[in-house]
Amino acid sequence: MTSPRSTAKADKPAGKRSRPSREIPPWRPLVAFLALLAVVYGLIYFTGPQTLEPKLGIDLQGGTRVTLTARTEDGKEPTRQQLDQAKQIIEQRVNGLGVSGSEVVVTGNNLVITVPGEDGAQAKSLSQTARLYVRPVVGATAATPQPPKPENQDENQANAMPTEVAAAAIAEQRKIRQAPGDAKQEQLVPLQEQMAKMDCSPTANDPLRGNDLPDQYLVACSTDGKEVYLLGPQIIDGRDIKDASAGTDPQTGEWVVTLEFKGKAADFWPKYTAQEAPNRTQTAFTLDSAVVSAPAINEPIPGGQTRISGSSADPFTEKSSNELANVLKYGSLPLSFNASDAETVSATLGLSSLKAGLLAGAIGLVAVLIYALAYYRMLGILTMLSLVLAGAMVYGIIVLLGRWIGFTLDLAGIAGLIIGIGMTADSFVVYFERIKDEMREGRSFRSAVPRGWASARRTIWSGNAVSFIAAAVIYILAIGEVRGFAFTLGLTTILDVMVVFLVTHPLVVYASRSSFLSKPSVNGLGAVSEVARERKVAARRQAEAAGVEAARVDASTSEKGTVR
Repeated sequence: MTSPRSTAKADKPAGKRSRPSREIPPWRPLVAFLALLAVVYGLIYFTGPQTLEPKLGIDLQGGTRVTLTARTEDGKEPTRQQLDQAKQIIEQRVNGLGVSGSEVVVTGNNLVITVPGEDGAQAKSLSQTARLYVRPVVGATAATPQPPKPENQDENQANAMPTEVAAAAIAEQRKIRQAPGDAKQEQLVPLQEQMAKMDCSPTANDPLRGNDLPDQYLVACSTDGKEVYLLGPQIIDGRDIKDASAGTDPQTGEWVVTLEFKGKAADFWPKYTAQEAPNRTQTAFTLDSAVVSAPAINEPIPGGQTRISGSSADPFTEKSSNELANVLKYGSLPLSFNASDAETVSATLGLSSLKAGLLAGAIGLVAVLIYALAYYRMLGILTMLSLVLAGAMVYGIIVLLGRWIGFTLDLAGIAGLIIGIGMTADSFVVYFERIKDEMREGRSFRSAVPRGWASARRTIWSGNAVSFIAAAVIYILAIGEVRGFAFTLGLTTILDVMVVFLVTHPLVVYASRSSFLSKPSVNGLGAVSEVARERKVAARRQAEAAGVEAARVDASTSEKGTVR
């Protein structure tokens, strides 16, 4: 006779027993989200200006407008193609990601730049032609102070200078400050004499700015106005720059601009530095006919990269290094420009419109919360907590993006945020309704939560994927404020997934494990539980009726058999 133990042994499958999959403890995702939130606000308070205010767009806070007047080498009017190309490059400089809220408009032969805030210097810096050349240094001397001129005389003359006069001034400067690349030593004597006559003061206007001939010798001032250089023909063109980025020197801590060359320049630079390092040859980086930096080559520089640093008297700052890297990254302008004085532009919509937009969003959010509390009760409270945490995360990220990539918040962006938060609430509804569907099948609240989540998360992933793809397409195809709308919509879509997975689901799991919160009268699922009970009673009655009918049929069959 076989014992029960041996029978059980015989019935056991040969393979390993499958273990039930363990769900991640709900405290882990909650802690992860709170840690991310702490990191975001830690970055806000411990890096940069310690303020919680986001950058606002032109339509909400106003801005600064600068008019750029194009000038050509031959004095002719610039072509529409040149102006459009210059506009495109300046837009990339000021608004590379399409979220800074700046505007560049072609008006006649002028470009009008409008940037948020009151920083007119930023708008003027965008007009740099950004023609970078690397030139060997032939000679250098301290700048000689020149007789002072009336204040703003040069600037006013430059801004009012007709194109024909500007072309003549460029030709005159080339004559006295440049010499052919194959010039002999005696031909450089006039240039050496010109070095003592150069006006390198900060207020001086340089008609040659951005229009020097790169294949000729050049007399140029340093950007700080303290030195004058005689430079040889260019050995590397700025168009051979693959990338430019700002950072700090790990040894000195000073701000520098790192350049990465491409093409022939990437091969030439290591060979040149290896050849000239024993002689400690001084090599200048010129930007728009002015020497930004003229370091001596102390050692070979491999890898096709190099760094530009400011002078000892005028070192780079974080702002100036980022501006220089920005203009070099997107290439030089096909034209040179004179910039007008900056003028303040009032907000097109103003603070009242901002308050109205925020009020509309707040009203919509409160309406959603009231509906959630009335319909879901305890789950509505979890919805409110999740939305508050989502709003805190979105706001902190917007503040950081304003510092890091120049993101400005305008009314279009606020609309994207409101729609995104509404989509987050919609994800909650999908999840809660899946839980109710499981409970209608007769499961308890605790057992319905993991099953409902397994079904809901697929829907949430699909819905948010569609929304993110739509936001990405709009961002790629649109221009102006519409890109800001698409950017905030995509941002809130990503955060929707984070909040649902890291906050809402863990909170619901905790609620399902609480004896108090699991009560139908508390969690708002009493009606669903009643439906489940009614279905169970109906199924039981149906089963009983089926059993009675089967017994009656059996009895009838037995009677017929007895009669036979």
